[in-house]
Amino acid sequence: MKVINKMTKWLSSNKFRILIIFLAICIAGGISIYKTRGTKLLNRELFSDFSSSIEEVCEPEAGGFADQRALMDFIEKWADDNSIEYIEDESGNIIFDKPAVGRKANVTPTLVAVSMNYETAGDNPRILASAAAVAASDVESGRRTVVFFNDEQGLAKGYKGLDKSYLSSKSKVIYLDKGSSNYISTGSFQQRYSEVDVPAEREENPCDSAVKVRITGIKSGVIGTGINKQPDPISALSSLLTRLKSKSTECRLSEVSIGNNGDMYPVSLEATITLNSYNLASFTGYIDKRIKAWEKAYLEDHPDLEYSYEVIEDPAALPETAYSAETLDKLTGVLYTIKSGAYRYSDGDALPEGKEAGDVYGINCTTGLTAEDDHIRLRIITQGVNDSFTDRMFNDNKVASELYGCGYEAKGEVKAFENTRNSLAHTFNKTYEKVNDSTALDSFLEYQTDNFFTPCSYLAAKNGKADIIHVRTKASNAANITNSILCYIKAKGNTSIFG
Repeated sequence: MKVINKMTKWLSSNKFRILIIFLAICIAGGISIYKTRGTKLLNRELFSDFSSSIEEVCEPEAGGFADQRALMDFIEKWADDNSIEYIEDESGNIIFDKPAVGRKANVTPTLVAVSMNYETAGDNPRILASAAAVAASDVESGRRTVVFFNDEQGLAKGYKGLDKSYLSSKSKVIYLDKGSSNYISTGSFQQRYSEVDVPAEREENPCDSAVKVRITGIKSGVIGTGINKQPDPISALSSLLTRLKSKSTECRLSEVSIGNNGDMYPVSLEATITLNSYNLASFTGYIDKRIKAWEKAYLEDHPDLEYSYEVIEDPAALPETAYSAETLDKLTGVLYTIKSGAYRYSDGDALPEGKEAGDVYGINCTTGLTAEDDHIRLRIITQGVNDSFTDRMFNDNKVASELYGCGYEAKGEVKAFENTRNSLAHTFNKTYEKVNDSTALDSFLEYQTDNFFTPCSYLAAKNGKADIIHVRTKASNAANITNSILCYIKAKGNTSIFG
């Protein structure tokens, strides 16, 4: 009997404990469900559909967007089809601006920025989809502005022309783009513009044959650390001229045209080089080797690339005039000495915090060549971490120009971006951690300083008090980043949302 009584008391006691545990599990499950519902804000179907539609347009057989207007029309039609209000400003920006909901009238405004460039849209469909998803969301928030900035040819027309009313001193600004890793940055390079002026004169062509060289089908891109992997038509011209000079070949440059593409990489070359027929076989043999080297290095990423040449031996078809030997020597020397590429820290440099020898401190890129009868001008963009390192590259360019009797002139500068605040960067990173799987490889965003120029410089110039960050994401992680942006703007003014 005593045993039975003890057993009854034990069961009664444990039933109570079991009930408490069960209730705790239910409450925890309810909280978990609430959190899940509160942090899964991205409309993934809309995100995927927008991204897929961009990809379809940019398939090789579809041909991509014909021009900037075509991309703008695509985005505006999407907005019209989804009944989302927007404006197109005088600078070609597409702006989605939603006022704060009543209870969040005093919450700091958020601006999400992406670059809109028809040439790179096929490389960045998920970034454009991120902006579209944030613009379309019905998440309650403070003032929320999404801007597709007109960045045709990388000229930043939209950034420079944005009305300052969209950026207040309290604004939280997220500039979003795609890269090979995920990170947050609050600093990026300065950018300077300069020009080399090669004095030129033309004379009667002394040679009895010519070779016309063409390079087409190069996909342009925004200047960055991948510059050494980019096919460079100006470098190709330099190689041809240097080869002839090294062989002491009697030659002239009759015509040269580079496909300049604004502040992006150049896209084509057409040059006519005259020489005597007894040097033709050697020169065309060298070109054949260059063609094979280019195809091996670049054809996979640039499927439309064509590097070809045509031999001209008919006296009637030969150029009558060409640039003088002195002009050719100056141009060849400058092209050979002023290299497009990335500059890296050496062991003897005063390294900034977080940097080490081998990291990129600057980028030098010849973006254009314009040939006239009396001048040949080279346009150069130089990016650097600060004045000291940018001056180093700038002075290298100047010395090379003067060495060959050419002029060198600064044409403008955009200051480096540096945000000394940590509020937005810290809060966004915490949001990202909370709303993503903590066991996932990409659950944490590293803090880095960009080793290239970003449009954040233009945004900071609009209002130096705005809190601006650059969020770079891999394409595979763009949905997580977008969801985190939505969670961030929803949580502002209600920080308990994530528990």
